[in-house]
Amino acid sequence: MQSNEMVPVKPMDRFKQELAMREGHLRSLLPQAMTVDKFQGIVVAAVADNMDLLDCDRGSLLKACLSAAELGLSLNKSMGEADILKVWDGRLKKNVAQFRPRYKGLMKLALQAGEVLKIESRLVYSKDVFEVEEGIESRIIHKHGLSDRGEKIGAYCVWKLKNGETQFEIMSKEEILAIRDRSSSKTKDGTVVGPWKTDEAEMWRKTVVRRASKYMPLSTEAQRAVMADNQAEGIIDGDEYNGSEMDITDFDDVPAAEAQVQTLEEKIVAKATPAPKTKLHIDILEAGDDDEGMTDWDGWAISACEIVASLSPEEREAWRVLHEAMLEEAELMAPRNTTKLMKLFQ
Repeated sequence: MQSNEMVPVKPMDRFKQELAMREGHLRSLLPQAMTVDKFQGIVVAAVADNMDLLDCDRGSLLKACLSAAELGLSLNKSMGEADILKVWDGRLKKNVAQFRPRYKGLMKLALQAGEVLKIESRLVYSKDVFEVEEGIESRIIHKHGLSDRGEKIGAYCVWKLKNGETQFEIMSKEEILAIRDRSSSKTKDGTVVGPWKTDEAEMWRKTVVRRASKYMPLSTEAQRAVMADNQAEGIIDGDEYNGSEMDITDFDDVPAAEAQVQTLEEKIVAKATPAPKTKLHIDILEAGDDDEGMTDWDGWAISACEIVASLSPEEREAWRVLHEAMLEEAELMAPRNTTKLMKLFQ
């Protein structure tokens, strides 16, 4: 006698179904060199390697994988080029996936531009011989044995340009640990996760490469990778980045007002040009969860359509700005209903 009970769908199988449902929308987002099948394989492999990612908001997970695909960085751990981490977003009150290039990924992108011929990142230990000569022909002298080198006290990055010039950047232990303490790679209870916990030595090397990158002739892809990592570390807000050079590891050089993350209401006021004569009061439409605990973006988009349809043109624009991040997620996870919503802003 056969049982009529339905077999529960495994989380990974359900995730694969979600990817398949969004195949058409993903095709429009991917770079030309990336097929949908290849991208789906990258995403599934990343999740299979870290099943905790299934606890993340689906939109953030797909966006993180898209970032890796667009930059051409592998998520394969053996390659050591990039990671996707599960972190707690205090503003959204949920776990999200974050794309993080590793130091090998940053160096790969620096070399792709063609102006940097060679680049290396090294750690300095307390028992090493380490000297720095400043001047017109500055140089580093670094000597060490194979064992018993003491504790880590710093890191440096050295690179050679196409014109033959060699440059370097050095960071102390204190500077590097200050970056770690400000990292947003934390769980809900504030515990540090990801490479800062499992591969601290590699993160020391990456931190100095990231600072050195501001002096290198980088490609657009490399600049975007640095910006993405900078935003993920919580150093600057995405809306504050304007493409200008900025030392992303020297926090004392960042004005306090710029370093703080603005509230959504403050962003509306900052972007309003000219300022409205009367202050608009727009309530945030939060997204609920479906029966399986995932964010119900279809339901959110349907409710949003009803609200936006009743607003004046000025109020619609304010509503759009306030919900900009949510609209991006909804476009990825619920394209059909979100398309109807976006037409209201045209």
